Amino acid sequence: MPDIPLLPNLLVVIAVSLVVVYGLRRLRVPPVVGFLLAGIIIGPGGLGLERDRAVIESLAEIGVILLLFTIGLKFSLQEMIRLRLWVFGAGTAQLALTMALVIALARGLGYDGRMGALLGAMVALSSTAVVLKLQEERGETSTPYGRFCLSVLILQDIAVVPLLLLVPMLAASDVGPLRLVAGLGWSLVMVAAVLLAARLLFPRLISAVARTRSPEVFTLTVILVALGTALISGKAGLSLALGAFLAGVVISETPYAHHVTAQIMPLRDAFSSLFFVSVGMLVEPRLWLQAPLEAVGLPLAVVLLKAVVVTVLALAFGVGGRAAVAAGLALAQVGEFSFILAQAGSEAGLLDPDARQTFLSVSVVTMAATPVLMALGRRLSSRAAGLGRLRPTWGGPASLGEEKLQDHVVLVGYGFNGQHVAAALDGLGVEYLVLELNPNTVASLQQQGLRVVYGDACQEELLKRASVQTARAMVVSIADAVAARVITAVARHLNPQLRIIVRTRFVGEAETLRQQGADEVVPEEFETALQLVALVMGAYGASRRAIERERERIRAANYAVLRGEQPVAERRLASLLSAADLHEVDISPTSGAVGQSLRDLDLRARTGALVVALIRNDEVTPNPDPDKPLQPGDILVLYCEEAALREAESLLSL
Repeated sequence: MPDIPLLPNLLVVIAVSLVVVYGLRRLRVPPVVGFLLAGIIIGPGGLGLERDRAVIESLAEIGVILLLFTIGLKFSLQEMIRLRLWVFGAGTAQLALTMALVIALARGLGYDGRMGALLGAMVALSSTAVVLKLQEERGETSTPYGRFCLSVLILQDIAVVPLLLLVPMLAASDVGPLRLVAGLGWSLVMVAAVLLAARLLFPRLISAVARTRSPEVFTLTVILVALGTALISGKAGLSLALGAFLAGVVISETPYAHHVTAQIMPLRDAFSSLFFVSVGMLVEPRLWLQAPLEAVGLPLAVVLLKAVVVTVLALAFGVGGRAAVAAGLALAQVGEFSFILAQAGSEAGLLDPDARQTFLSVSVVTMAATPVLMALGRRLSSRAAGLGRLRPTWGGPASLGEEKLQDHVVLVGYGFNGQHVAAALDGLGVEYLVLELNPNTVASLQQQGLRVVYGDACQEELLKRASVQTARAMVVSIADAVAARVITAVARHLNPQLRIIVRTRFVGEAETLRQQGADEVVPEEFETALQLVALVMGAYGASRRAIERERERIRAANYAVLRGEQPVAERRLASLLSAADLHEVDISPTSGAVGQSLRDLDLRARTGALVVALIRNDEVTPNPDPDKPLQPGDILVLYCEEAALREAESLLSL
């Protein structure tokens, strides 16, 4: 049987990666850093276990394609259109400003303008693969800071084509400015073409395949869509990853998006890990030993420059201080597409081998530092909540005029959860005010005549304008865990008597929120677990009492930890309710019970069932009048065992 040349190489890469990642994971180091370090160890600059990077790079490219495809699946086309100002405004400004600053610095250090322009283009690009991977792991892609980062990264990917055209122009070839502009125009046209073709074709294809009910066919079709779109995009001059992202965005509009994600996730994780290994294999550690100050100073300078540029632009484009600082540090690294520019620059004679290797070293160091930088950004962002935007906000505090609210509810976030809370408050006739960071939502609510303020609720001044000091309660329903902690702490400081209810994704965040001042914390994963328990037990015929008993047991074990021990009286009431077996029995028009009173029926003596309430015309009457005649459509609420229920239902149906 013939040997497979790829297999030994792949086994070495996987084995070393597993050992390194496992060891670092015990030290709480993110896997991305472990894979980069494994690449350094494996590569020519390390132990030299793997010198041929070509095969690994090919597999790594598939990993990046699948990573961007799954990110697109969690995004929506409508969301992309809403973010067009960030994509084309902030993204273009970040690219231009970073390049201009690097050119100025390069000229100050004695390099010519051509070299400075190439370095500026390489430094300006951030790592889509690293940033989105880390944000996805922490569930931050839907936060304001996550959406801003994605917007800038999309523009950078689109700009790869004109930047590649810039290289031969800098090398004094026949490429002129008009061709550069034409390249940018071609990129935008091809993005629109890929989106249009995908929107017309992919939903129909996925729907047709889903009807076959064949998991194998479905999985292969998903892979075909992801890799095929990437290939077509690459042939059209765009980056492969951008094409895959656009395909994911289109499929996200179909009902099959979640199933597609589940099918592709294992493959994505396996291949994207190889990408980080292949990046690490580029590094020559000997350069760090030969010039340690340069090895530390250059990456630090790049990080500081990019962090400042992105933070300032985020503020200028309406992102709050907290999200701006987090975005600045998240996008401070040099990205994978910079390697392509470095290769093109070397071939054009603009970048000598030593300069290229120095740049690659800087790139990998900044990539490896990204998890630390993003963690630092989350810490610093809480202190930057007071930073104002550099432009006016939509529907800002001034829109409230001098109106002072009293005994109202402040809703932070008007997503799915916030809308349901608002509907309940409308039903109760309770006044409320919405704090929202999405300008489109703000405009919509203003048209409906609702009280709404645009802005980052982390800012103390904004909470004051929302009259938190005189509010009765505040509901924080946003997805950003860091922001929720800051908002809770600031609101508690402003109003010690305020009842603060916070939604969070994970049970592990509950204790931190309580320490910041939250009265009640509702973890989504915990409430989902309760619902799953009820559904599974119901599927196996468990009674309502048994289901409620189990739910109460889970609550007692978890909420006692989340909010301290329940009061004794509350525990007793909960135990009583969980022991109760309540059932609803309809009185049909043909029932012999119509016209009879509860006293006449005497259900307690004849069946053992106790009538605790009567529902008539959607009105609930507890402990109903025993002499009131029953009517068709009435519903009796009975407290009884299963056997007594069957007897009562039989009696009432006669």
